[in-house]
Amino acid sequence: MKKRILAGIAAVAILIPSAAFAASYLADDIFGSAATIEQRGGTQEDYQEIEGMLQEAQGKLTEDEFKEYMELTKQLMQLKLKITNENGVKHEEKLSKEEQQQFEQLASKLAPYFEKINGSSKP
Repeated sequence: MKKRILAGIAAVAILIPSAAFAASYLADDIFGSAATIEQRGGTQEDYQEIEGMLQEAQGKLTEDEFKEYMELTKQLMQLKLKITNENGVKHEEKLSKEEQQQFEQLASKLAPYFEKINGSSKP
């Protein structure tokens, strides 16, 4: 009986930390992987910083707010990736008029979330 309990404790001690490593990043939901950021002049540290901001948002927003925040952020980041070259330089002129309007609308919709997360309306 003691052997089974000890085996169970050992299994839990091994499985819990390995589950933490297997957990996906919130940033992966937006970018797919860190490689996407690196292709646009970013670094792994930039990716980790974004992940930290997303986790902070998850902690400060309600579940529904966070779901909406993630969807809006994903759309905004897709536009930002479209205008950012491999050196990290943004070329806003690459956006069509419609995309520019969409960009502004997304930033406007995200502003209340940014205020709730960190007191600033800047995305």
